[in-house]
Amino acid sequence: MPRNKSGSANGGVIGKTNKTSFGKEFITSTTSTGSTTITTQPGTRLVETLVVAGGGSGGGGNNPEAGGGGGAGGFRTASCISVCGNFPYPITVGAGASGAAGGVRGSDSVAGFSSNPITSTGGGGGRKASGCSSVPGGSGGGGGSASSAQTKGCGNTPPTTPPQGNHGGTGGGGSSGTYASGGGGGAGAVGADFGPGQSGAGGAGTANSITGSSVTYAGGGGGGGACTGGGANDAAPGPGGAGGGGNGGDNNAGSAGQANTGGGGGGSGGTSNGANGGSGIVVVKELNKASGVWSMQSQFQ
Repeated sequence: MPRNKSGSANGGVIGKTNKTSFGKEFITSTTSTGSTTITTQPGTRLVETLVVAGGGSGGGGNNPEAGGGGGAGGFRTASCISVCGNFPYPITVGAGASGAAGGVRGSDSVAGFSSNPITSTGGGGGRKASGCSSVPGGSGGGGGSASSAQTKGCGNTPPTTPPQGNHGGTGGGGSSGTYASGGGGGAGAVGADFGPGQSGAGGAGTANSITGSSVTYAGGGGGGGACTGGGANDAAPGPGGAGGGGNGGDNNAGSAGQANTGGGGGGSGGTSNGANGGSGIVVVKELNKASGVWSMQSQFQ
């Protein structure tokens, strides 16, 4: 092959030099909760990753007062992370929070690459009716309902850039005309505030195609509904946000966040605990990247 003046044997191609990686686009999805390791292929030098934490549980109800929806687990992505080939890296998949009287935060998920560790924070729990405050997290939990309007949980806590989640919605109070509750925050949108006759919807999640198919993750849980026997303070339950958020309960606990999406659990619309949050997921894609010309044999051997 002719060489250029600098002595390069790449056919004279001149341009930005990128780190070479023969990862063959290999994808590993870790879905079981807890800690494990993944070992990169020998030729891998660069990866991208998706890290979704466990969703928060919905808040418990105190009929007719409703519990707020659980916040979605934190949602983070990163690309072109430098790694070593044939090397084990620690991975943790966060569990969704178990339903309790007061909403509980989900567990964190971690991709432990030494050059750029990525941690997504568990979703915040929804507020219990007449009880503890909404819990902050990757996305915040929704406010419950009581004798006065209830505060929402803050999302993107601790803060990341870009944000890993959004705030939950505010709950109402019977004295203000409704026992409706707020929805949990999602990765793509805030949880909805309460409204007349309607508890807040969970915030929408965010779509990602790292696995080769578009999947929406990290939807917030819907706020629980309120039933006063047909009175003006009744409120319909809020739906869960796209991306695995559970629906708020209508005189029951509501539905759980979907597994491996980090969806928040639905708030309770009765006297039970709120619904469980959904577990998280960590996906790692080993990249093919190189500058100039490389051997086809190295790509397909």
